[in-house]
Amino acid sequence: MKAVLLTLALASCASAQSLTPDRVLVLYNSQNAESLAVRNAYIAARPGVLEFDLDHPNLGPGALTRANYRSRVRDPLRAHLQTLEGGTALAEQVIAIATTRGLPARINGAGEFTLGSQRASLESELSVLFQDLDAAGSGSLSFQYSGMLDNPYHFVTNTPIASYSRSNIQTPAPFSRVNFGSGQDAWSSSSLTPGDMYLVCRLDAGAGTTTTALEETLALIDRSSDPAQMHVSLECVQALLDEFPAGADQLDDDGASPLFPSNQDFEQTRSTLIGLGVTTTHDESTNFITGPELAGTQPLLVLGTYGENHDLDGAGDNPPGVGTYLTTYTPHPAGVLVTYESFSGNCLIDGTQRQNQACATDWIVGGGSFTIPTVAEPFTLAVADLEAFVPNMYIHGMTFAEAAYASMPALSWTNVPVGDPLARVSVGSSAPTDLSGDGMVDSTDLAILLAAWDTSNVDFNGDGVTDSSDLAVLLAAWGTAGGCV
Repeated sequence: MKAVLLTLALASCASAQSLTPDRVLVLYNSQNAESLAVRNAYIAARPGVLEFDLDHPNLGPGALTRANYRSRVRDPLRAHLQTLEGGTALAEQVIAIATTRGLPARINGAGEFTLGSQRASLESELSVLFQDLDAAGSGSLSFQYSGMLDNPYHFVTNTPIASYSRSNIQTPAPFSRVNFGSGQDAWSSSSLTPGDMYLVCRLDAGAGTTTTALEETLALIDRSSDPAQMHVSLECVQALLDEFPAGADQLDDDGASPLFPSNQDFEQTRSTLIGLGVTTTHDESTNFITGPELAGTQPLLVLGTYGENHDLDGAGDNPPGVGTYLTTYTPHPAGVLVTYESFSGNCLIDGTQRQNQACATDWIVGGGSFTIPTVAEPFTLAVADLEAFVPNMYIHGMTFAEAAYASMPALSWTNVPVGDPLARVSVGSSAPTDLSGDGMVDSTDLAILLAAWDTSNVDFNGDGVTDSSDLAVLLAAWGTAGGCV
């Protein structure tokens, strides 16, 4: 039998401090049929997760006022988490929250195209559930929910969220205003730690040509919990980072000192991906690169793009179509999308594009599983940083929730991680599904796999055991020479 060596050594985050189902809470509304259906699918896919039913007849998709957010979502959830479980408040046990399709996607408020905006995604606002965001501020930040809050987990690498103490999570931290210059401020707190926040991700998708958004959301849950689909054969994927021409205003380089670093995000991400062994196209030409223009046919593990803003400075090529360019790519099931478009998450609100920009949920419909869009103007300094996401997700073996929040500069803002918070990716070399070495994946290879059942001898997905997930990988390669599947 051929030796099957697939999985790269993962760092210590896949340890006793890993994020586990019993520390994830599904937040849903049983009076919304889609929300209830997503809840049912998720608790079946992730046995052991906790749950809380908001059970409100007037809580549905779209946007809600801040008053309704407090009365229909925040206050009931706070009360539930303050109950005791084994002598410990649920507030301390829960680390991640999975919101569902059918819940509101945005909290409305004054302003949008200002750093003092009071708009936020439901998920980002819930990340600081017990902070006193209603406290008065001053000037352009009239409340503590006005503007951005510096994320203490941003750029944290290979450090599980469960390693931080959660004993103070119900204690509001004191916020102070930090000036960016030109009269622009944001909030920061020297006492706020990653243990004082929740990692809130959304289980949602868009509609396909012949499928409903609910069906696509259920498919997202299925593949995210399937180790075979969450395995990445490095030779079998590629990445695309598409930005403005060199020397022009490059959006991924933007920041705001002293809170938000001005790193060259796509350049750093390219270096990490190449070091990992992923074929990477980093384009700084005037061309917008669609899927057919890529040299290879491998699915995309990482797509970082300026999208409809690629021609913002007049020098770049406009993407084909009207906010439909994502349909030209083939995502890997474990693939991530980050796009520099203001309203990439508008489809999460009402299912429509805004200002002809792409719907990030098209990435989910196409078969990808992870994206971090925005439900209102984020400003480029607050777009998720792939340079933080990629190593945490694909090298250090962290969960999507951890990788997503380590990539988000700000909390109480407009970003919304879409994907299963518990999803974890394994990586390695291409799966040698031709176990017999006769040039064809067939019944001979099936017999070898079945003989190895419940051992670690044929471990395509790197989870340490030969089981149904490995069988699925072999069957996907049936009748081929056993390379990339």
